[in-house]
Amino acid sequence: MNQYQEKLSAFLDGELSETETRAVEKALESDAELQAELETLMAADRVAKDEFAAILGEPVPFELAKAIQDAPEDIVANDPGAPRKGTGWLTAAAAVIALAIGGSGGYWAGLTQGNEVVAAPGWLQDIADYHTVYAAQKRHLVEVPATERDHIQTWLTNTVGADVRVPDLTAQGLEFQGARLLVAAGKPVAQLMYLDANERVVALCQIQTETPRDGFAEQSIQNFGMVSWGGENSNFVVVGDEGRSDLAEIAQAAATQV
Repeated sequence: MNQYQEKLSAFLDGELSETETRAVEKALESDAELQAELETLMAADRVAKDEFAAILGEPVPFELAKAIQDAPEDIVANDPGAPRKGTGWLTAAAAVIALAIGGSGGYWAGLTQGNEVVAAPGWLQDIADYHTVYAAQKRHLVEVPATERDHIQTWLTNTVGADVRVPDLTAQGLEFQGARLLVAAGKPVAQLMYLDANERVVALCQIQTETPRDGFAEQSIQNFGMVSWGGENSNFVVVGDEGRSDLAEIAQAAATQV
């Protein structure tokens, strides 16, 4: 086992320093064995999440839900700039209730001591996991290059089970690089990869569903910004670096073409 294999779990959980993270990302670009090991860890992580999701299917006691809703506003440290006391367990409990009630059909949001608690659909968490890895790639950013656009659309349409189109986002400053096939929530997902002028990655992902979500929703998962929406028989999400101010604009432009 090399030095980077020992750090993969912490890398996946976002627990490494910036220097260590960059070192692992660089190693992943050229080490196929290390990439395979990371894929294995990601697969195991998804299995664990699925098992936990089954637990969340149990009914939530009304008393617990009400305790979260009625949490007092005065649980604050003496120093106004210090972290609010009691936030940890309340946030965790609210997230559990959110997942149990909301299921996978959308996202649930509430306010706990001024902090927004968002439970995202399972497939978006998987997308964030993948984006952590693939957005760091240079040479291996995509499986099929942009020069094979027609093949990409046919291949992904047949695999995903929904009409996949590659939107032109040059007006938003993005250049299409190519595509990958992912698996999220146990289903195939089309991932279209774009780069901006600063070589920052923005991905458009599509998954087939019988119940597309209504409207657009913005959220952050694992330090990535996301804008998701539904249309026809698919759900879509645009994902990029957290803090990008143009993700909503990109999503709106993509939605008119997919």
